[in-house]
Amino acid sequence: MFFDFIKRNSRKTRKENGVYFASLIISIVAFYVILSLGEQDVMLYLKTVESDAVARLLLMIPMLYAVSLFFVFFLVYFANKYQLQLRSHEFGLYLMMGMNRSKLFAMIMGETLWNGLVALIIGVPVSLFLTELISLATSRLIGMGIIGHQFHISWIGLGLTVVGFIIVQLVAVFILSLKISRKEPIDLLNDQKEKTQRVLSPVWSIVSLLTGAVLLLGAIFLCVAYGLAILYLRSLDYRMFALILIIGISGTFILFRGLGSLIGAWIKRKGSSSTGLFVFTGRQLQENVLNQWGSLAISSLLILMAMVSFAYGISTALNNSATSSRTVDFTFRGSEKEIVSELTSDKLEPYVKGYYVMKLGYFRPFDAAKSENEALSTFSWSGLVESVSREVNSQEKESLLSYLSRQDSPYLISLSSYNALLKSINIAPVVLGDDEVALYSDEDFSHTHDILREVLQFNPTVSMGEKQYKLISKLYTSNVVADRAITLSYALIVPDDIYDTFAVSSQDSHLWNMVLNADFVQEKGLMQAMYEVDELLNKSGLDYESYLSSMGRQLFYTVAGSYTTFYLGIMFLIIANTVLGLKFLMQQKSTRHRYSTVAMLGASVESLCSSARIQIWLYFGLVISVALISSIFGIWSMLDAFPNSINLNKSTSTVVTSLIVFIVFELCYIWMIQRKSDEEIKELKEI
Repeated sequence: MFFDFIKRNSRKTRKENGVYFASLIISIVAFYVILSLGEQDVMLYLKTVESDAVARLLLMIPMLYAVSLFFVFFLVYFANKYQLQLRSHEFGLYLMMGMNRSKLFAMIMGETLWNGLVALIIGVPVSLFLTELISLATSRLIGMGIIGHQFHISWIGLGLTVVGFIIVQLVAVFILSLKISRKEPIDLLNDQKEKTQRVLSPVWSIVSLLTGAVLLLGAIFLCVAYGLAILYLRSLDYRMFALILIIGISGTFILFRGLGSLIGAWIKRKGSSSTGLFVFTGRQLQENVLNQWGSLAISSLLILMAMVSFAYGISTALNNSATSSRTVDFTFRGSEKEIVSELTSDKLEPYVKGYYVMKLGYFRPFDAAKSENEALSTFSWSGLVESVSREVNSQEKESLLSYLSRQDSPYLISLSSYNALLKSINIAPVVLGDDEVALYSDEDFSHTHDILREVLQFNPTVSMGEKQYKLISKLYTSNVVADRAITLSYALIVPDDIYDTFAVSSQDSHLWNMVLNADFVQEKGLMQAMYEVDELLNKSGLDYESYLSSMGRQLFYTVAGSYTTFYLGIMFLIIANTVLGLKFLMQQKSTRHRYSTVAMLGASVESLCSSARIQIWLYFGLVISVALISSIFGIWSMLDAFPNSINLNKSTSTVVTSLIVFIVFELCYIWMIQRKSDEEIKELKEI
């Protein structure tokens, strides 16, 4: 009978506090998704190509788990505190009717445990389905294909999700129920009475008059933080980062501390010409802001962190630079005889579309030591430097000029080798006229490519030996190797005779590139095809690298960046919105007699519900608007601060996608709070 009583109460609690229950389910899903990361197809594959990096990432998961438990503890504590306060009169009646305190304590703990089990029964299957969906989509996206997908259940992740979730719930409710069970019945019966307004002392009256100045001070602090973020955050100086955080957080708290005066002034100005429940709505909102400015500031900061996390995750997930930069599948280093013999063998020939030598070497005449004319062994970027110097000042320009001024012995690339590369990827070959060369730059140095493309339109010159060569107007960036056998910041593509004259290289040091058969890649998928050939080459003993490593590295950045930041963003949003929603409902509950009084004066239930809905929109809107303004500068600074090697997608699609995700999430929460508010008002009218 007691168990049936607990189940009925639990069902009632879930119905009355659907916002909190939905937050618990989302938390369970988020827990399992991040804890099962090591068992997903993409991570199982990455362990074979980026084992060290994956191991370091997986070491971070327990830290994320612990931080999440910390946040969820306060979410559970705060939400249950609200729920138990609503039922304080009920608990008082139980004690008055003879229920002993230990039984009351056991009832509350039993309800919590039952609700937790219900949340797990719903959340775990959703987690498994969502995880498999993500894994399947990722497998398809990276080229593993549906055939490469296998169903996995992370039993460790599942166990940690269940145990962590239950422990957090029990500890939070244990503390709360212990406090309630120790109260006297009369205290519980009076716990829901509306709190009287505290009369301000003369000192606090003066302070309240200065809230307008406080509001201005908070706005100034935030503007200073925004300016510092834009100007200095890209330097990644931890001292500047700490200063920006301190000023920004302080400005947010001060701003919300002074917002009450702004709302009051707005109501006073509009009140004389207003109709309906305008003044009632405004004063309720003002009291919410004045009493809860600290919670509003914390929620705004959490939403800001969620927006930045979403932007980083979406930017990483949308980045497709690794796939678009594929030019070579495998690069070999060694003698021509060994490499060609292996590539033409029976076991590899069916997979190979073609192979060619990639000739590149430093600028250094072969007979420079014997030459009596030193001018024959000199190189100069002078013509290119002069053209770049005329461009608009920027950090990219300074970086380029600094490099060119120090580099007097660049790499030279054989024209025939580079054209063989372009032919293998169906791009038009480089055509050089008399006394012409082409400029090459690796994709990792893309921050200077816009400047170079601009200056190359004027065909600047470079000097090799005693002769000047004109740079053609096109910049070439197609990678000369499969991964990182060599990284050329800037190099020159030169005719073969010039290469033979000025470049130092030996036949044994030449790199050989190989491209896979297109039909084989289409049949298997790029990743599966490369993995199969990589397994064969492992047994050959050749010194080689594959594009598989480049894909694995970029894929690791994508997974590490998107999974973890999405997870943190969701947790921040859940906590911020749940705190906001429950704070509003608690304030509405504590001022319920005002709604009764207004109803007695003739206001309809519909108008009271409309008033509460407007309050909710404005209440959430104040917090969200401050967070959105801050997030603009936060996202801008974040995208500029991270190095180019991370390859973030910095297009407008990042911002648009982040906003869509955020708006949908916020609208769902606001709708749930409004529904709960309508139910409270309608119940009040019935009473």
